Amino acid sequence: MMDSAADFPLFQQRLTSSLVQVARTVGQLPLKDLSFHRSSNAEVSKALDEQSVRLLSLTSSILNAATSGTDISAPTLSDEDPIDNNWREIVDVIDALLEKADACLDEFTGVIKKLSPSQQNKDGEKKPTTSKAQGFPTIYDYGPSKVPKPQLQFERPVDNTDTSPFKPLLRAKPHAIKPLDESLIPPPDAQQGYRNPYETEIRAAKFPSSAYVVSPPIDYLPFESTTAMFVDTLDGVREMLTELRSASEIAIDLEHHDVHSYHGLVSLMQISTREKDWVVDTLKPWREELQMLNEVFADPRTLKLFHGSSMDIIWLQRDLGLYVVGMFDTYHAACALNYPRRSLKFLLQKFVNFEADKKYQMADWRVRPLPSGMFDYARSDTHYLLYVYDNLRNELVENSTLEENLVDYVQQRSKSEALQRYERPVYDASTGQGAGGWYDLLVRNSAVLSKEQISVFRAVHEWRDNVAREEDEGVQCVFPKHVLFRVAQVMPPDLGTLFRTLSPMTPIAKERAPGLLEVIKCAKAAGASGPEWSDIYVKPTKPQQQAHRLLTPPTTTQEASFPKACRCEVSQFWGAVLDSQTPPLSPFEYSIVASAEALRLSLPLPPMPRTVSEARDKVVPQQPPKSTIPRPTPKKEEGEEKNHIFTVKELGGPRKRKVAQQQQTAEAENSPSPDVFNLDEITLKADSQPSKKQRRKEKREKKKEARAHDQVPYDATPFNYDTADSVLNANPQPTSGLPSKRPFNPYAKALQAPSGVRKEKREIPGRSHTFR
Repeated sequence: MMDSAADFPLFQQRLTSSLVQVARTVGQLPLKDLSFHRSSNAEVSKALDEQSVRLLSLTSSILNAATSGTDISAPTLSDEDPIDNNWREIVDVIDALLEKADACLDEFTGVIKKLSPSQQNKDGEKKPTTSKAQGFPTIYDYGPSKVPKPQLQFERPVDNTDTSPFKPLLRAKPHAIKPLDESLIPPPDAQQGYRNPYETEIRAAKFPSSAYVVSPPIDYLPFESTTAMFVDTLDGVREMLTELRSASEIAIDLEHHDVHSYHGLVSLMQISTREKDWVVDTLKPWREELQMLNEVFADPRTLKLFHGSSMDIIWLQRDLGLYVVGMFDTYHAACALNYPRRSLKFLLQKFVNFEADKKYQMADWRVRPLPSGMFDYARSDTHYLLYVYDNLRNELVENSTLEENLVDYVQQRSKSEALQRYERPVYDASTGQGAGGWYDLLVRNSAVLSKEQISVFRAVHEWRDNVAREEDEGVQCVFPKHVLFRVAQVMPPDLGTLFRTLSPMTPIAKERAPGLLEVIKCAKAAGASGPEWSDIYVKPTKPQQQAHRLLTPPTTTQEASFPKACRCEVSQFWGAVLDSQTPPLSPFEYSIVASAEALRLSLPLPPMPRTVSEARDKVVPQQPPKSTIPRPTPKKEEGEEKNHIFTVKELGGPRKRKVAQQQQTAEAENSPSPDVFNLDEITLKADSQPSKKQRRKEKREKKKEARAHDQVPYDATPFNYDTADSVLNANPQPTSGLPSKRPFNPYAKALQAPSGVRKEKREIPGRSHTFR
């Protein structure tokens, strides 16, 4: 047991060294030689079997201990084969153990604050963060919040049921070009929402002249020696504001929490100048008093540096009533310079050679007091950003041309980010359209759902959203998205099936399980006569609109969080080539058109009829058969139709035409009258050279004639076996003018058989075979 956190590094070092030594020893084992040693030495084989049984027993004990008290059954490992068959289950248990260990270490080291006494049982034991059926915590802690909800203490209570257009929290408007009362005019349409109250000022703002000049970067102060202040009082905010007024450039960043809050909470705000860093606690009840910072945030003379400000701008408006005028987003500067990566981590490595510790990236930023590791991680995001800006500005100026000024490009993109406005996430339950609606989830998922399943999906999605709003929790704390699809596919008929489907179950879902079951039953019954997916699916927009949406920054949180599907009516590769405006043809018409097109591509023929009716109108009466000798054709008169039908003939007939007919046809074709030519029959003469087929045929006929010449003339006299010569002792000399008899060879037919496998060449020293 460790008494304090100071003992943990020593224990971790000893544990790591032991594991490394075990891994190195195992890696040196000759795995391929084990079978040889087994067969050669009985003692080695026995020892290996004993160790194998021992390791399997230990592994089974660990799995049983890890799954005790849960509804997960540990796989049985009797020999090596079940390890491969149950590998997925083993990995799941190991992953759950590692996640649980990570959560315990975070709590032990102070990253996650321990439970307060009010959250403990009477016996002094901590309440479980997950239900008994859950067993293991997920990657995110979706159980009861270990930190008391700070939103319960806000001066303006949180109302998640309000679906009216969001009205800006702004009470005063410093550096205004357009007065505040004119900037907060209610919209004529409730769907549009209020305009950005600083829209006029944002569009009119210009970068200072120093942003267009190359100058040596100002070195950042050492991280350890730089003053860093944690601001958690109004007096501290006023003192910070006094120092910020004199700065020409400041860097800003936010830390956000959206697990145990439906809309999310800005938990920290980091601000840095070239001499000092501040970390502001934005979870105080007086958080809206931070609007006094608009004296600097809305001042166009002060350059505000952000990196990836899309959501920061939204969060500042929603929670604090802050607006940014004169912003420089280093993300768009990295895009303008075509950097291979555009993240802040890449920029810090490139210019500062600093790598931030990302283990706090998913930490609970509501923890108070803030641990030192989380405090340093937060301020590091803005401490070096001013030095990164100096280097980016110089590169932008150096790479700008007369036609394209990269600094102006970054200014326009940064203005588009600053012009965003917050809108409450509201969706239409009937169509699923809107921020957080069920339609986008169905479009992005490949699952095929029936009518009943779609109805259950819609109803359960609405139920989950309403519960999350009521509890002021993220929808994941009710159950995640993949569980939502699983419930829709299974459609549990009873509580037992519902519990197994929701496993691991969150406390919120467990408490409201009976009501969820009724929602599922009603939705399933209504879905029997409900719409199918083809009735719900909305055809996406044209690719030009999709491209415009990709190039134009989102102006609302709805567009930023839920982009539309990317399916297009027109091919993005072929363009409008395949977008035919003519009505589709029937199969019979298509066959006629295809045949005519194939013939047109092969020969320069006149246009062919497209339909049967056109072909019937152009039918020509059949003419009597013509002789093989061409006849002269009378000249056409001037009024005669130009599109005259003619016949195309080709030399050569069927394959089995007789030789006599071929010769007769050849003579007739080779002796036409010089002044006779039929325009109605165009003869395609073959090449003067005989074709390959004809050459093979002539070769076969020559062989046939040679064999017929060697044959003995037929003799009608009966054969006399008594006077006949012996076949075995035949006289090879010719007799009576007949061809000479060859001696009998019983292997003659065997020698005439087809040749077998080619004999392998004898290997010659110093040479190698050549393969083709």
